[in-house]
Amino acid sequence: MIKPHLRSNVKQMLGDDFSELLHEISPFVEPRMDIYKSNQNFILAMELAGAKKEDISVKRMDRTLIIEGHINQDYMDDKIKVISSERFYGFFRREVSIPEECHVEQLQAIFERGILFITIPFFKK
Repeated sequence: MIKPHLRSNVKQMLGDDFSELLHEISPFVEPRMDIYKSNQNFILAMELAGAKKEDISVKRMDRTLIIEGHINQDYMDDKIKVISSERFYGFFRREVSIPEECHVEQLQAIFERGILFITIPFFKK
C-alpha cells in the first residue's frame, strides 16, 4: 500500500512534472485505485471501466487482497482505426495489504458503474 508521506517525497525528489507524468501513464499500466479509511472501514475503489463482473476476481491470502481480471477492448476490428486510446485494457493484478485491525472475514465487494468497491470493517474497539 502506498503511504501518503511517500507520495509527497516523490514529488519533492523528482519534481511535479515527473509526478504528473506518472499520474498520466498509470491507466496504461494498470487500473487506477483509491484507498480510503473511515472510522469504521478500510475502503478500496478500483476503476474498471469496460470490465464485466464475471471477468473480475477478488481473493484473499492471509492479509493480502488480490484483485485480478481482464478488460477487453471493445472496438477490435480491421475496419476500425484507433485515433486515441487512453483507457486500460488487458490483464490486471493488484495486491493490497490489509491492515491488521480489519475484520477480513466481513469483506464486501460491489461492482457498479464500472468501479469495484471493496469495504472491510475494522474490529470494534
